[in-house]
Amino acid sequence: MRGDARALIAARATGVLAELPPVEHAIAYGSAVLADAVAASSSAPVLDVLLTVRDPVAWHETNMRANPSHYAPQMRLVGARGTDAVSRAVGVGAHYNAALVDDRGRGYKYGVVGTSTAVEDLTTWKYLFFAGRMHKPHVTLVASEAMLAAQKENVAFACRAALLSLPETFSELEFIRALVRLSYDGDIRFLFAAEDARKIERIASGNVEETRSMYEETLRVAFRDTVCVSQTPGGTWTQNKSVEVLRSHVAGLPVNVLAGLSSSRVDGSSIENARRSNVAVDVQRDDVCRRIRNIVRVSSTRQAFAALLSTSPMKAMAYVGAKFVKSAASRFGQ
Repeated sequence: MRGDARALIAARATGVLAELPPVEHAIAYGSAVLADAVAASSSAPVLDVLLTVRDPVAWHETNMRANPSHYAPQMRLVGARGTDAVSRAVGVGAHYNAALVDDRGRGYKYGVVGTSTAVEDLTTWKYLFFAGRMHKPHVTLVASEAMLAAQKENVAFACRAALLSLPETFSELEFIRALVRLSYDGDIRFLFAAEDARKIERIASGNVEETRSMYEETLRVAFRDTVCVSQTPGGTWTQNKSVEVLRSHVAGLPVNVLAGLSSSRVDGSSIENARRSNVAVDVQRDDVCRRIRNIVRVSSTRQAFAALLSTSPMKAMAYVGAKFVKSAASRFGQ
């Protein structure tokens, strides 16, 4: 993202934050930040903001007094504790206030999650929800040390998972596609045609420089002995696909991914046996991809139900309708 575009997003998001209680960490993400994330439109993309706070219940209590109209009637009825309980028991720990409009008529929504919950997701991929959003370029508005440290782990995990899914030689764009795909494969919005069919490609091809800046240090330092990155744009990248490197990549994945892999797939002797039959790489890649897809499917389903419960019916219908319209447009040539 160019500096002027980033500054405009930051200014727009800062205006949103000014109306809300203080937060520990905040990012702007999604279609307003990512170039070409959606098909061309005459209106400004909805701004997505994710806020992490120390105590979600206390934060919602304060915000409900300051901005009651942000909350659906049923959420105001159950109060701050009920709002937080729904987000955790049904969803993945984040409550979203959606379909809001700023003083210039531009749409925005914001999600609120406990900092500890977000950190856990970044470092374990428990939900791959907050982690997935932070795999892609975003704008940090307010920073906490805990979230910044967790994001470093999240970036390294994403590199390992993407590399496992790729062959020995690939391009930078293929690497970026693999990164973007991590949080979309298995998402129920794609399964039910409620999302732009070309979204992964749009994000990957439209945000090459921004994604490169996010991952280049990790690739250069943590993967310097296993990945050869071309210095020429569009050039060929190569990676070491030996059994030893494969085992290292798998062992370095988040614990929630490893928890879903059968022990025979991670055990060294089994991998050596598989190598002799020339299927080790395919077995590992498919198993890891399947596990990640399942994490995304479960968390996206939970969050979708939480959104239905915590959003006013009219806003929910408008949101779902808009998603289907954009999806249809992407499928029929727009």
